[in-house]
Amino acid sequence: MAGEGPEPIGRKMKKHTHEEILSKLDRAEELARAGKSQVDICKALGVSIMTLHRWRKLPLPKREAVAPQDRAGDSKVPANVLSNDEMRRVLEELTLENQRLRKIVTDLLLEKMRLEEAASATLPRQSSAQGRLQALLGPGSSG
Repeated sequence: MAGEGPEPIGRKMKKHTHEEILSKLDRAEELARAGKSQVDICKALGVSIMTLHRWRKLPLPKREAVAPQDRAGDSKVPANVLSNDEMRRVLEELTLENQRLRKIVTDLLLEKMRLEEAASATLPRQSSAQGRLQALLGPGSSG
């Protein structure tokens, strides 16, 4: 099979539709049931392992939910509409991630403030050392 090696770095990324993703995920499940390895599955689908893992984490509706056969007369509902339970789960995950990120930002800001305070406390002592360094380097090397 041509192109089985690693993808070139400059290759343009391919955007897959929800239907294509669902189709490839179904195919991946079939291949996995047949005993194929992750590498073989990804080669057969033409995607990277990371793309396959990312797709598996997506809150995409299953094919049965997209086109139920017993509701032939119902109005058209977009395929990417999530149920209330799915939306609640996604919202909870995003809320937790947001809390973690806020904590990280706060910790980094506190660390930055500590470093700035430490630097300003040592600045007068450094000025004499910087003066000696300036004298050694010469007049044309001001920073």
